[in-house]
Amino acid sequence: MPPFFRFKTLAAAILLSGCAPMIDTHGDALDADDLASLKVGETPYTDVARVLGSPSVSSTFDTENWLYITSKQKRTAFFKPVEFERTVTVLKFDRSGILQGIETKTLANGKTISPDRDTTEANGKGLSFFDQMADNVGRLATDAPAH
Repeated sequence: MPPFFRFKTLAAAILLSGCAPMIDTHGDALDADDLASLKVGETPYTDVARVLGSPSVSSTFDTENWLYITSKQKRTAFFKPVEFERTVTVLKFDRSGILQGIETKTLANGKTISPDRDTTEANGKGLSFFDQMADNVGRLATDAPAH
């Protein structure tokens, strides 16, 4: 076999290996045994955090819902990744911090959310850089305490 043919074969194999799909996992998958060890109506959130770790997301305005999110995406070469698996485990707590429910959702339960395309005009948009700099002259903080 001529050396140039071997080189072309090796180069083709290397190039084609770059097209093989890669699986990316985001988040930490919860262990089924750890999840089963949690007792609804008994387990406090401190024990949940010790067993499962910190949640991926918790409620913004209260601590009543903890979400543990895991997803898998298939990425091929330069194409956009495709999510093919998602698991969201929702742990619901009462006001005293006791686990009240465990709910598991999958990719099939997901909803597509489109961001709002409206914009808000920022003040100063009509001023040039130098106009804004001149406008700020005299607005520097002083060492005097505020009253």
